[in-house]
Amino acid sequence: MNPQKLCHQVCKKSGSNFVYTFYLLGRKKRLALEVFYAFCREVDDSVDKAVSFEQAKEKLRFWRQEVLQIYEGHPKHLISKALSQVVRDYKIPKQYLEEIIAGCEMDLTKKNYATFQELEVYCYKVASCVGLVCLHIFGVPLTPELKEGAITLGKALQLTNILRDIVTDLGRERIYLPQEDLKKFSVTLQDLSGNAKDNLNLYDLLYFEMERARNFYKAAWKAFPRPGKLRRQMIAAFLMGKTYEALLSKISRNPLAVFKEKVSLGFGEKLKIALKEILYALGLPKF
Repeated sequence: MNPQKLCHQVCKKSGSNFVYTFYLLGRKKRLALEVFYAFCREVDDSVDKAVSFEQAKEKLRFWRQEVLQIYEGHPKHLISKALSQVVRDYKIPKQYLEEIIAGCEMDLTKKNYATFQELEVYCYKVASCVGLVCLHIFGVPLTPELKEGAITLGKALQLTNILRDIVTDLGRERIYLPQEDLKKFSVTLQDLSGNAKDNLNLYDLLYFEMERARNFYKAAWKAFPRPGKLRRQMIAAFLMGKTYEALLSKISRNPLAVFKEKVSLGFGEKLKIALKEILYALGLPKF
């Protein structure tokens, strides 16, 4: 199979909010992001879809070796072959790909986080490094401000995912909400396992975590550019961020819904966000 076609199929199958933002970029950048997303998806699935600890470790070893081969010019996997061209074209540092693998590997051995500082390290590896790679593909100046914005937005997105996926993660024996926060609000594992009805402590915990995520969004938007060419180059980042920020707002209107279903945005909600951001990037008034 053609490597690019395989990457496109991986993206199409995922149904991720991340993927629909690619279509507002030029063809070359869109294809590059599809390749990079396919790599991230395969690495993540190496852990989440493995049938055993040993199989997950072996798959991660494979991808770690593939990253080395990507930069040495001899990758084996079809996705790696496509990614090797992207890495050359956009001068993507090897460190970012290695950090993404290391973050996924944390899910194998670290089932909870004592402090938010510990969780922040995980968020940097699995989400912020994705944003840093995207900056290279967007072709924007790699200024300290933009890099810090990408790091901050990655953390905001990951915290939103964590709040949305509490039940799913518990099913994998993972608790990403910091233990210090659970203790602070007197929330127990049993509270997170479904006995959430009218639990005021749980409400307090969730609103605390949501406010933390909101502050990361605010910091990211402050670091990112106003209307103009640079903002248009980063339209995919804005669409992703604004979509997840809207998802966070939806969760905030009924926090306990995350224990009953996977909260998501409908097509109309996503379309409205996309139109607003496109107009703003062009310097036109939002509706």
